Amino acid sequence: MLRTSTYAAALLLAACQPDRQPTTEQTAPPSLQATPSTAPDSVVAPAENRPDAATTDSAFLIRRGYVGPLRLNMKEGALLAAVPESSLRKTTRTLEGITYPVYEYRAAGTPATTAPLLLEMVGDEEEGYRLWRVQVRDGRYRTAEAVGVGGTYGEARQAYGIQTIERTEAGVVAVSERLNASWILDAKTLPATGQLRKDDIPPATQIVGVILFR
Repeated sequence: MLRTSTYAAALLLAACQPDRQPTTEQTAPPSLQATPSTAPDSVVAPAENRPDAATTDSAFLIRRGYVGPLRLNMKEGALLAAVPESSLRKTTRTLEGITYPVYEYRAAGTPATTAPLLLEMVGDEEEGYRLWRVQVRDGRYRTAEAVGVGGTYGEARQAYGIQTIERTEAGVVAVSERLNASWILDAKTLPATGQLRKDDIPPATQIVGVILFR
């Protein structure tokens, strides 16, 4: 793994923002909204097979600051202790010349065709790395209100509110500050250019990904 200096880590955090758009956030990197090119396409569970609030297993529960057993801002060592080593694959991403570690995580029993969670780390080798963002493309992961991949923009807006709509490298995202999450929307039916407002998004627009940030 390439060594990232403390200065470079600080630059990464300053240059990229975790939740909304690449150049205006204050807690993490920008273009990191995008799903790494190496990640497989997500498999969205059919509506009838998606868990609801009453049946969502804690291992697949999304809540503010947490995704299943993973806590945003946890140290790398704590992350490695929280889940089986066999469920992780370590790789890297490079943004604006800065290379940083990323773990691909698949919970036990996850099919190989299902996209892994992308656990993006920030820090350096001297002071250590922490988990600052998680990208979810697996339809089993739901909030307590049963909102997740395969759900709709209307469900997310009703349950958590939407502050902004942004065009990012990951696509069109709707930001819910209450959850510290960006809902990646299926943009096939949305205008390809121009500013989008909250009311411009049809409630039935499908959620194809979720980005949780610290």
